[in-house]
Amino acid sequence: MRYISTLIIIPLILALSTSMVFALPPDDAKPVTPYGDCTACGKYGICKTQMSNEDAKKAMIEYYDKKRLHIKIEKTIGRFIKAKIMDNGKVVDIIIFDCRTGRIRSIY
Repeated sequence: MRYISTLIIIPLILALSTSMVFALPPDDAKPVTPYGDCTACGKYGICKTQMSNEDAKKAMIEYYDKKRLHIKIEKTIGRFIKAKIMDNGKVVDIIIFDCRTGRIRSIY
């Protein structure tokens, strides 16, 4: 009985441990939208004055054009803009942009 349980448990442990290794993202994988600042504002996402929604949209388009991605604005609520980031028609990220601070946050 002990021999049979060992034959079952050891391969099971090996199978589970290798599947965990292959489930991890590659070391060089980077998010489409890292937490960060808008380039239209200063360091740490501090804008001297709150951006208008139109200026914020232009800043986001400029930021994602450099990455060869397209942006689709979903909705604007107060100082926040929710947008989908798309690559060849496929959604790769969903972000919230804060017009007051210039901060970009991924919510995908």
